[in-house]
Amino acid sequence: MDDEWLVIVDNADDVTRGIKRIMPKRIRGRIVITSRDDHSQKLITLQTFNMVDAAYWHPTFKQTYFFGGRRYARIKFSPATNDEMISWSPHKIAEGWPSLVSIGFGTVDAILPVENSPDEMFVFHGRNVAQIKVVPETNDDSVVGGPWLIAEKFKALASTGYDTIDAAMPVPKKPGEAYIFRGNNYVRINVDTHKIVYGPAKISVEWPALTAAGFDSVDAALPVPQDDRGLTYFFRGDKYVKIEVIASAPDKPNFGPAPIQDHWKSLDWI
Repeated sequence: MDDEWLVIVDNADDVTRGIKRIMPKRIRGRIVITSRDDHSQKLITLQTFNMVDAAYWHPTFKQTYFFGGRRYARIKFSPATNDEMISWSPHKIAEGWPSLVSIGFGTVDAILPVENSPDEMFVFHGRNVAQIKVVPETNDDSVVGGPWLIAEKFKALASTGYDTIDAAMPVPKKPGEAYIFRGNNYVRINVDTHKIVYGPAKISVEWPALTAAGFDSVDAALPVPQDDRGLTYFFRGDKYVKIEVIASAPDKPNFGPAPIQDHWKSLDWI
């Protein structure tokens, strides 16, 4: 378990009946519900999934950082093969990322590479985002900027109500643009001009390949390294799919959906 919540209410039984309907679909941890009157307790253990929260491929080091819950690992893999290995074993984020610790980021919700800065990434956590410089195989990562409120740094999101996000990725072959995913929706923005290019819109309406795979939301998106066709790995719960993302056109299926545990042995720690 990663987290625990204590909820104090008037009637633990009443809250227990509906609590799962108002919590996020995929969350790690448990809730202890205590009644004010008789201090009786109800324990709800929330379902835990093999869940990738975020991923970042370092273009110089040519390895990928995967984040899940409060842990991360560095993976070396070759797309479309079974050639993969853990090059840095799973560790707590608090132990391996001093930059994130210094700003109170104990988990990572999403990552967006910083364009034209190959060793930097935007890291999203809750309502905040920070720009981080990555230095592989050292503890020299640093905070380049932030943390900021997401809507303050990515001003195009201010009018969308996206105060938190689930996933982010660059728009293939469209410099300065990004897809931002939240819940069942997404929006395409220009990071440089702070304008909305398209959306917000439903994933189920605009992403037919994701929809056919049963993905009505996205936990993480990772562009396939060194690919120029827009191929992207999308992760949701315990499954993933590889999709060809085409700007201003329907996405196309490439592989999957498939269980993460069947094809990503290096992610068995999540």
